[in-house]
Parts: sequence; C-alpha cells; structure tokens
Amino acid sequence: MVWGLFPVDPLPGEESYYFFSKGTYKVGRKGCDIIVNKDKGVSRVHAEIIIDEMISMEDTKKKSSEIRIRDCSKYGTYVKKTVGSKEKVHEFPNKETKLDDADLVSFGTGNATYRFTYVPLFFFIYGLEPGQSKELKDKISSIGACMTSKWNPKCTHVLLDDNASLNADVADAIMSKRPFVSYEWIELLADKRIGTNIPSCTTYTPSLRLQGISIKVAEPESRENCLSGHTFLLESSYKYDLKKKLQSLLEAFGAKVIPVGEFFPHSQDVEDDENTRVVRVISVDDSECSHDLKSLPKVSEINLISAVLSGHLDAAIFVSPPVVVTSTCSTDETVVADSEPEVEITSVYTAGISKVVSVEDEKEIIPIHTVESANEVEINPTKLSVDKTTITDDINARPKDGEKDDGMLTREHKIEDEDAEIGTSDIIFSQDLIIRNANLQPSPRNNQVLNFKRFKKMATESGNGFYNLVPFSRHPYKGSEYEDDGIAECLKEEKKRKQREAVAEDLFNNSRAKQRGAAGSISGLFKGR
Repeated sequence: MVWGLFPVDPLPGEESYYFFSKGTYKVGRKGCDIIVNKDKGVSRVHAEIIIDEMISMEDTKKKSSEIRIRDCSKYGTYVKKTVGSKEKVHEFPNKETKLDDADLVSFGTGNATYRFTYVPLFFFIYGLEPGQSKELKDKISSIGACMTSKWNPKCTHVLLDDNASLNADVADAIMSKRPFVSYEWIELLADKRIGTNIPSCTTYTPSLRLQGISIKVAEPESRENCLSGHTFLLESSYKYDLKKKLQSLLEAFGAKVIPVGEFFPHSQDVEDDENTRVVRVISVDDSECSHDLKSLPKVSEINLISAVLSGHLDAAIFVSPPVVVTSTCSTDETVVADSEPEVEITSVYTAGISKVVSVEDEKEIIPIHTVESANEVEINPTKLSVDKTTITDDINARPKDGEKDDGMLTREHKIEDEDAEIGTSDIIFSQDLIIRNANLQPSPRNNQVLNFKRFKKMATESGNGFYNLVPFSRHPYKGSEYEDDGIAECLKEEKKRKQREAVAEDLFNNSRAKQRGAAGSISGLFKGR
C-alpha cells in the first residue's frame, strides 16, 4: 500500500503527501520533505517519519505496522490514536512511537493536524508476458501494493499489456469502471520516493484488441454514461461473444436494454420517449429478423464494445435500414434533331429537373407522357436577340384556354423583367465577342453535318502589352504641334546635327581630353593643387 499524510482542515495551497518507498522523511519548514506552514511553532526540522518496510494490504493483519515517528522539535509532536487521547511523542522512549492507519498527528502548537492513512493499490493483471511477471511482482511489492490474476471487486486498477484480448474478467473490470494502466505506470510509481499526488493514468492507458482492431481505453470519467439516450435490442445471449455480460455492460454505461422478443415498435413506452434511439445489436453471424425490426438501425457487438472502451459513441457505426424511394413522375428522353440553330433552355422548377430543347425554325411540339399540368411555351429561334435590360432564364408557362390536358405541351420563350423570380443572367465582356448583323438571313440547310472547324479563334493581343499601357508610344508626336511629317523630319535632322557637333568638339578640343585623362592619374591630382 502507499501511505499518505493528509491535512485535516486544509488551507488553500496546503499539500497532501504520498510515500512510495521506505526511508526517513523529515517534517518541518522549507527544505524538508514535508513542509508545514500552517503553525508558527513548527521547527526547521520538527519531526521524522521513518518507514522501515512497505507492507501490502494483505499483510496488515499479520504484522504490526513498520511506521515510526520521532520528535525533534521544541514545541512538541502529538499523536492521537483512533481509541484514546492525544499523546506527546517527546515523552516516549527515544522520543518516538509507532504510527498506525487513521492516526492523527499534530505538529507545534496543534494548529497543523494531519491524518496518517494508507492508500490501497490492488492490481488485476492480465495479458502480460511470462518474462515480465517476476520483475513486475518486485516493483509492485516495493510500493506496498498487491496483485491478482483473477478479477476481484476489491481491485483498484487494471494492469494490461498492450493489445490484450477481451474476456469475461476484463468485461467485469470495464463494468466496475476501474482505471486501466500499463506497465510503464508501475515503473513510474516504483521510481518515486514521495509526492503530493498519485501520477495520472491518462498517458499510461493500454489498448485492447478486438477482432484485430486495437482500441485505446479511455479514463473512467470519459466512459461514464457514454451510451445514455439509446435503447439496444438484444437477441439470445449465446449469439454474442460476451454472452450474458453484454447486457450488464451496456446498462452499466447508461443504455437501456430490451430483448428482441419483448419489443413492440408502437408501444407506449417507445413513443413517449422521443429522445431515445432504438438500435438492434447484431452478432457476428447475423440471421434474419422479423419484418418489424428491418426498419431499425443496427450495430455490431464489436463496434458497441469499442464505443464503450473509447468513451465515445459515434453515430457513424449505426447501419441505417434501406430506404425505398418511390417516384410519382417520370422523365422521357427527348430526341434532338440535326439543325443549325440550336438553343439551350434551362429552367429551374420545383421538381429540380432541367431540360435541353432543340428548336426548329418553327414551333416544335414536344410530347410529355407524365405531366401534372399542361403548359404552353413558345420559342421563336429566328428572333433571338440580346436586350440591354436584364435577361432572366425564367420561362413563364401558361395553360392555353380551351385546351384539354392531353399530354401535349408547347413552349414559349418569354423574357420579362417583372417575372424574373429565379435570378438574372450576367453578360460577361470578351474580346472574342463578335457582333453580327441581326437582320442577316440564315443560310439554307443542306442536310449536312455542321463543320465546327470553321469557327476559328481570332488572334487577340494581351491587354498588358507595352503599347496598350503607353498609348502614345507608337505615335509620339500624334496630337502635338509636331504632328506634321515635315516638322518631324526637321527635328530628327536637328537632333542628329547636335550629336555630330558634340562628337567633333570632343575630337578637336584637346584641353577637355587632357582634363579627362589627368583626372584619372595620381600626378593629375597633385598638379591640380
């Protein structure tokens, strides 16, 4: 067992202490193993707690305690047993006495009182290799803990090797909500001497292997009520790997379990609880179920156990029942004839169906086999034009007066601003846009396939060229007083003449040339002074 010293009336910041190994521990002010700041009468080294041997919980009835306390103070150290009055340690032989479980120890004037007690550590061990048993037993004994290879409700921790399999004892340990630890956590405790808390098991949790899948075991707090809000239907217990323990496992984490034979889909209890989801748990060999259960989602036993171990029930593990979709309307195939003018009309209806209609030179009547209402739409392909106003792709359909709903439908392409309910179409400018004469008559049809290669892309220049960014670079004198060709030639000749004069002046004026040469020499620097 691990011994502990806990303050009776703790103040904010006052620590508790755990003893993980045998030895001598000093009690006093700063620099000691156990620091007491609550009482001003505490000496620098007030007392000593001596642990001769770490004993386990099983040995408490067989031997006396091996814990002693020695007084080294000026104002005294007091011990009060569970039965009896407070005694001063200074009055005992050698100024020391034995400590037992649940004794009260006071230091100084009596304001700092601590309870000395043990913290039991009882490990259920499963899945370890044979070579680890002896070494593990030595480490567990060094901290005063005990272990067993068969599950016991008194067990405080479950020690598993990574990727251990699931059996009935492990299922009982899961239902008991005990923390799962690995071998590294035992090594951490064995290496400690004294501490203010027991190390957390969060980073030392093992993994369980379920049908080849490794599942990390979460902390007990994370697994608490992870199945709440669900009702699971179980078949006969022999069909599942955990047998009868599966029902107890599900109920331990907040789920409601109903046998398949006792479930009625339209019962009052199921209809009243709207927040509960009913799910059927299937086994490895899933057999046929009744017709009433086919409409319920299902989940496998392994996925359900994995959700319990991880502490998170994901709705993605539920297999939804197949949904039968019935359609009340049908769409027919429209044959598009070869023609030069082809118009694409896309309209958005409530049913969400878009149609592409090929239009001849005259109105075309398209047969529709299944239509809820016969509407009339007209399209004149020879009078299609782009207006400056906003164009909508909404097609207004009106039933023609005096006609019956005989499955015949005509379409009329009508563009109106006030009837644009769906949206407007944007006209994007492009350099390839070619404006043609609207009055040009279409060429006669010769019943031949269109040659699309005749539509060639026109050569266009990039808009980021130098001549586009600098408009006057091509004609620098355009728009100025020198726009006349004669004046421009005169200016060019004048510029050339000045250049020739400058060259001639440099050649015949030796003084400038000498000055340039002297400036680059060392002697020229001294002559210039």
